[in-house]
Amino acid sequence: MQWKLLPSVIVDTLKRNGALKFEELHKRTKKRFNGLSENDLESMLMKMEIQGLVKVYRLPRGKKRIELA
Repeated sequence: MQWKLLPSVIVDTLKRNGALKFEELHKRTKKRFNGLSENDLESMLMKMEIQGLVKVYRLPRGKKRIELA
């Protein structure tokens, strides 16, 4: 698997669909990366948030909303 491509797939998915909930983003990126776990996606989103590429908002009931920065 080419995990190096994951950030570009995340950015591309958010450009096409706008802001997404975490579960929806995981479902869409899992189509391209079969072995992608929720922990892997959370880790990558944290790195991307530190770099200023995405913003992650915490919603009630443990939900998250991801959008491009």
